[in-house]
Amino acid sequence: MFDKLFRQFSQFYESFNPSYFIIAVVAFSQGVQHLADLSINYMLKDDFGLSPAMMGLYLSYTTTPWIVKPFWGLITDSKPLFGYRRKSYIILFGIFDALGWIALSKYGTDSLYSALLLLLLIQLSTCFVNVVGEAILVEVASQASRQQTNFQHGASKNVSIFFGVRAFGTLISAFFSGQLLHYFTKQEIFMMTAAFPSLLVLVSFFYVEEKVDPRNLDQNDRRNNTMQCIKDFWTFFQNPLIYKPVALIFCFMMAPSSSTIMFFFYTQVLGFEPSFLGQLKFVYALSTILGVLLYNNYLKDVPFKKIFITTTILYYFCYQSMIILVTRKNVEWGINDKFFCLGDSVMLQLVGELNLMPILVLACRMCPKNIEATMYAMLMSTINFGSTLGSQWGALFLIMLGVNQNDYSKLWLFIIVTGVFILMPLPWVGVVQEDKILQSRDQQLAELKKKDCESDTVSTSNLRQEDDQQQLLSENEQQKS
Repeated sequence: MFDKLFRQFSQFYESFNPSYFIIAVVAFSQGVQHLADLSINYMLKDDFGLSPAMMGLYLSYTTTPWIVKPFWGLITDSKPLFGYRRKSYIILFGIFDALGWIALSKYGTDSLYSALLLLLLIQLSTCFVNVVGEAILVEVASQASRQQTNFQHGASKNVSIFFGVRAFGTLISAFFSGQLLHYFTKQEIFMMTAAFPSLLVLVSFFYVEEKVDPRNLDQNDRRNNTMQCIKDFWTFFQNPLIYKPVALIFCFMMAPSSSTIMFFFYTQVLGFEPSFLGQLKFVYALSTILGVLLYNNYLKDVPFKKIFITTTILYYFCYQSMIILVTRKNVEWGINDKFFCLGDSVMLQLVGELNLMPILVLACRMCPKNIEATMYAMLMSTINFGSTLGSQWGALFLIMLGVNQNDYSKLWLFIIVTGVFILMPLPWVGVVQEDKILQSRDQQLAELKKKDCESDTVSTSNLRQEDDQQQLLSENEQQKS
């Protein structure tokens, strides 16, 4: 028994990569900052008197940095800061993140515009750190792929670590977020949230990364050439095997969101207190972790098409179950509102996570070497852009149907109409061809390596010619003397 445990520990130790630690810290910091989510919602609802539609619109505007993630990826891939491609950026934007929360606690509730600007700064800082963390994630997965015969396992493992730890951070924040509002003001909670990016900054100083000296890099080296990164990115992205799945992901994420109107429905119609809303967020985060574990242990080898179609259909029916709540049928059936919401939230979030995990793993597998941050950021920005448009679509449908904080009579119709968008991408799921995507990726990697070898050969021959010329000059000088 002890021999078996020792062998398992030895295998884990040998496969452990120190980069996992900084990946976990970045993910945890991002997840635990959801501690302030309820405070932000209450600030926009109570302090500034926003309607559900306007709250959704304004919050979608603050997520703009997540839409342009490829730009941040391009910077960290091609422009080392103080000699580091990853470490320096985590420290810099971690500081900006902490300062944003501190400023929000001091000035955020003074005016709507100052609050939105500070939320935009916080989102920008969190997004940039997220891009760097995901770049390290893809680098580790790529390194592991050279040692494993099945890259699907390596990608699933690394994606599960990142999003699982982030969900764990969200779980902790959700546990306390509702309770804290009973004892602290929104401003004090914002100040507490600033502690987490500050901790990330301190930890990042100990992250070991190979230092890059731009003066010693060839002009064609992607680590010091933005245009070369852009060319490599465009060469890779224009492949139909890549941009067609990206388009599918984008359409899937565009389904109109109902999160803001449900927050108003929970607080105004059902009378839920912040403590119970915190419990709901806790259930969301717990279901996310269960979804990650379930996928990584039992579903990671299931083909993308099969699991995506199955989970999408299941998610549609789980989403439609909210009609029972908004039409108050659960009360007629003798089901308590809180009990129904907790059970419905577990199923909705669990199935939703199982629906999203294959997309995240596919994105990780599609990324080529040396432009990991740029490519993965582009894929994730596709998800974020689709979600942002989904929030705006949701706000538009709320306005069109006349659903607001004073009239919820057509909320059931809103759920029916928006639910149709969940199923719309299914007829085009055939554009995702996993085997061909990996073959194309490996082929392009081989071509890039061939180009690098050719450039190294040319530079070596040039150096030899220069050495020969210098040697001839020195011999001539010796003969003259």
